[in-house]
Amino acid sequence: MEEELAAIRFWEGTVRALVDWDLDGARQRHERSSGGPLSGWSLGVKDIIDVQGMPTRCNVDYLPETPAREHAGVVGQLLSLGAFVLSKTVTTTFAFLDPGVTRNPWNPAHTPGGSSSGSAAAVACGMVRLGLGSQTAASVNRPASYCGVTGFKPTYGRLPVGGVFPFSPSVDTVGFFTRGVADMQQAAVALLGEPAAGEPGRLRIGLAPDLHTKPAEGIMLRALSQAGDRLAAAGCEVRTMSLPEECAAAYRNHWDLIASEGARGHAELMARHGDRYPPKLRALLLEGRQVTSEDLDRIQQHRRGLTVSLSGLLEEVDLVLSPSAEGAAHRGLAITGDPRFSLLWTYTGCPTVTLPAALSPEGLPLGLQLSARPMADTALLAAARKVEALLGFDARPG
Repeated sequence: MEEELAAIRFWEGTVRALVDWDLDGARQRHERSSGGPLSGWSLGVKDIIDVQGMPTRCNVDYLPETPAREHAGVVGQLLSLGAFVLSKTVTTTFAFLDPGVTRNPWNPAHTPGGSSSGSAAAVACGMVRLGLGSQTAASVNRPASYCGVTGFKPTYGRLPVGGVFPFSPSVDTVGFFTRGVADMQQAAVALLGEPAAGEPGRLRIGLAPDLHTKPAEGIMLRALSQAGDRLAAAGCEVRTMSLPEECAAAYRNHWDLIASEGARGHAELMARHGDRYPPKLRALLLEGRQVTSEDLDRIQQHRRGLTVSLSGLLEEVDLVLSPSAEGAAHRGLAITGDPRFSLLWTYTGCPTVTLPAALSPEGLPLGLQLSARPMADTALLAAARKVEALLGFDARPG
């Protein structure tokens, strides 16, 4: 904990990742933490997730300041495993695209991504051991890529979302950040209540440079290609994989789905505070009012069909390797990045792990995304640990 406090003193004035940071409170929570597989692990909890005794602010000033009466389900599980809450972390407003105040620790002139910006940055800086985030489109994978850390989005529905401010219940998923896969594997195995999968043999890897949306930037596609070459040289079976054509419809469908569910969930707040909503979120929620029940039925039917198609394809490989983001983190804080590069896996509920794989010419991280069929979480993490070792990327901000 003393190392983490030193990291906070060094980084926080520039990076601004923490909310409600209180040294005395953190020490008391640390002292009360129990033994267990995560004994003494510090948590940075995205500020849309309830922590008993702390308000949940969602990066706005018009929610009640009343402290949460109980922990979110996933927070309670982590505390029962021995962890403690060090601090809340900055989120973008209501976990959408309008930015918060956090800066990228690799270069504070660049975005850390979103929406789980504070948790990703705090882990990158060594402020906390485990960062909690959430993903409705790409809010774990993209900031993990931009901040050079490991990001894990489990299979949809595997972990509770009670006590997490909802955006789109059909896809909302709790996710996590760590400095490497070993910590992520230990935390996930404890949370999921499953034994860790054994080290895989010869990995079968499908490279997916084309996600049926706009192409990633050249630097990201080169990082993907070079990673494939390195993994093949290490003995993995690597081949380029063509994803189903029906993937192309997922992007519009996903946007309409989260817009519609978000509009319903925010209806009361929008009626009272609509003029205070940031522009990107306000536009999405207004758009969501136009989505019909027939549209939603069609979208859900497409989701089910595409999930079946992708699951069958993913039986042929141990993982799909694809870009986690368009490229490196954007310069400036106004844009948190394009969510489309992780959206497909969120839409279908597949588990994903983002690993840092290379640096851009400007010295910013580039993350690659490992995806597997639904419910293959522990096998994916075991594969990710092997991929991490074979790629051998080891760089830290500062």
